[in-house]
Amino acid sequence: MPLWLSVILQILFIAVIFLVVYNFLKSHVLYKFHPNKWLILILSIASFILPSAVAAYFKYNLNGTVWQYVSSAAFLILFLWFIDLKSGAIYNMGKKVEKNIKIRPKAKPSRANHKKSNNKRNKK
Repeated sequence: MPLWLSVILQILFIAVIFLVVYNFLKSHVLYKFHPNKWLILILSIASFILPSAVAAYFKYNLNGTVWQYVSSAAFLILFLWFIDLKSGAIYNMGKKVEKNIKIRPKAKPSRANHKKSNNKRNKK
């Protein structure tokens, strides 16, 4: 298998796994919290920059390790959470929308005709 094909398949596999995990977290955990959206953005930027800076400081190669995937997952989850917080879509996950149904009485045409005929009889 060519190298470019294995890289593309690896990216697709990881993207699908991350999206499934994020949707599960969003529907079961994240909608319960109401953090400041800018705090979540700062944490996502930190999770994007911090692992690379620490690896460069200690001269450690993150490529091909589990930490590469963990840092990517943390960034993606935090960034997607920020986008959901900004749009407000995350708070509609746990709530069921109830329809307000009001039963209104209908005008009965036979009663209206009956009242008119009674008024005519009483006037005569």
